[in-house]
Amino acid sequence: MEDPAFVRVHALGNRFEADLLMTALEQEGIPAILRSFEETPYDGLFVPQKGWGLILVPEDQLEEASRLIEEILRDLESRRLYQDPDQVDELLWRQLDQLDPEDVCRRAQVSYDRDRSGYRVPFLTGTLCCLPGQRALELIEAPTGTRLDFQLVLVVLHYLLEAKATPLAGKWIGERDIPGGALFFRGPHAFPTGRLLQCFGDHREAFCRALEALGGVPVSHGDAAYRLWVLPRVPLLLIFWDGDEDFPAELKIRFDASIQDQLQALDTIWALINLVARGIAAPLPGGL
Repeated sequence: MEDPAFVRVHALGNRFEADLLMTALEQEGIPAILRSFEETPYDGLFVPQKGWGLILVPEDQLEEASRLIEEILRDLESRRLYQDPDQVDELLWRQLDQLDPEDVCRRAQVSYDRDRSGYRVPFLTGTLCCLPGQRALELIEAPTGTRLDFQLVLVVLHYLLEAKATPLAGKWIGERDIPGGALFFRGPHAFPTGRLLQCFGDHREAFCRALEALGGVPVSHGDAAYRLWVLPRVPLLLIFWDGDEDFPAELKIRFDASIQDQLQALDTIWALINLVARGIAAPLPGGL
């Protein structure tokens, strides 16, 4: 029987949906119980009839939880429309094609291949080639977990268009410290740190191996931390705290305070983090 203090708010289709929604509810301070039909004595017998499982929430927070879940599922559905690189706005390609390559290279700290009329863009441990005239992005050396998709093309185009030749601020900030970030980076736009922690478990060693595989440099923060260069002017700091019997493991992502000098829009920053998270999780069981 359901706990009398909790009521059903959503039937789940799969484990991915469960992880996403439970993380979002937790970040919004809404207590939630996950009941998976796969983990019952019936060993998944009811999954085809009832779904993968249920989420239960306190009755007095049912309306708030329902609104949050509806927003996330709506966003998931819209994101499925934006997976193909060809769906990136043509205007971005046209704008880049009209810029002076020398200026782009100076601002973004990239190089220009005149034989191919394309920009060579360092990305994590690899190199990309952006060809505005062909409306194409190529993976010259693909970092772990990198695949050619909508988010990768979007981030690279915005970086080449927007990057400024300004020095780093030398101050690390969280996503909620970015103007507008406190409202934007929540619900469907929350960073996937919860799902990464599920990949790591409580194993700091797995975190360290994954970050080192992407070129991360150890720094002194938390129980383990790495500075990671995603793009030439975009460093990230990832900080891991071990869990114990009182507190779960925790993962935080920090930006140099100059981040919006290089990527202006919050949704582009969110896409950047999704790309990095995918690279981190690639060698781990399940990935992202």
